[in-house]
Amino acid sequence: MLRRIFGMQKKQIAFFGITGILIVSTFIKVPCPVCDGTGSVATSSHMDQLFFSNLQTELKFLNPDFCIGYTMYEYEINITLTNDASEDADGWISLLLKATSTGKVLDTQYMGVDVPGKTTTVDTFTVYFKTQYDQTQDVFIEPSVNLGQVECLTCGGRGRLPLNVWFVAVGIKSSLAQITKSQTSFEPPPVVIFPPGE
Repeated sequence: MLRRIFGMQKKQIAFFGITGILIVSTFIKVPCPVCDGTGSVATSSHMDQLFFSNLQTELKFLNPDFCIGYTMYEYEINITLTNDASEDADGWISLLLKATSTGKVLDTQYMGVDVPGKTTTVDTFTVYFKTQYDQTQDVFIEPSVNLGQVECLTCGGRGRLPLNVWFVAVGIKSSLAQITKSQTSFEPPPVVIFPPGE
């Protein structure tokens, strides 16, 4: 009889001990393993292996319009991109219009690119930038590779998870990352700028 009571006490201790650990672990936050604590996941393919070999810009049109309150720039941009990866790179590049004196970003446009593995390509874009009328017209363009960051669905963009969820997320990390990539994709913000004369 005593053995039976003692055996039940062990089970009860184990039950309450495990339950207590699970409850406490919900309050302990750790970095999300899917996004490495950043809160976002890259949806592009192998864009981290892409770099700019050359950039040539030519200002085709500049229209400071006081009545409308903005200045419009038309640029022809030639970009040489090199993909060091064996796999194809597919995603977006950001073209930043910056003030020469301060380096402040005045406008950003996005261009889709697709560069085969171990290849260098030359792309030509006609790009329209728009700034406020009173902004400086002494500008330059700086390109950057956009990794297509989207909010991590596992942590909801917070970058941290409860410890008890973290153990599960570590086990199925690649599946969770794939779900995020398949359900959401990077979409650049819509910009409607009409070319001159339209």
